Amino acid sequence: MEASTRLAQAEREGDLAALEHLLAADYVGYDPSGRTQDRAGVMRAYGDGGVRIAQLRQGQLTARVIGELGLVMGVNTLAGAERSYRFDLRIRFLDVYAWRDERWQLIASQATYLP
Repeated sequence: MEASTRLAQAEREGDLAALEHLLAADYVGYDPSGRTQDRAGVMRAYGDGGVRIAQLRQGQLTARVIGELGLVMGVNTLAGAERSYRFDLRIRFLDVYAWRDERWQLIASQATYLP
């Protein structure tokens, strides 16, 4: 759960060092539109100023640990901008973390729009 909280904070702050630490080199995810994401793309999006999060609140968080995998599920309410496109939305997410190098790293994620 702590890794998920740190990830949300890194996204809010645009903290590239924290994102790089939390995202596994082999990370793959799917945004609410079904587009594939990888670590390099996420780092580019935050690094070049394309994504700016003004608000990100987490709710309905649950976590499970299965061996060396951790599942975090919840709802994010977020607002911000991706280049000139402004967004204000709620998503349900499932993040999969792996215990590697003495820390939890995000290896996969899936998000779905909520009304």
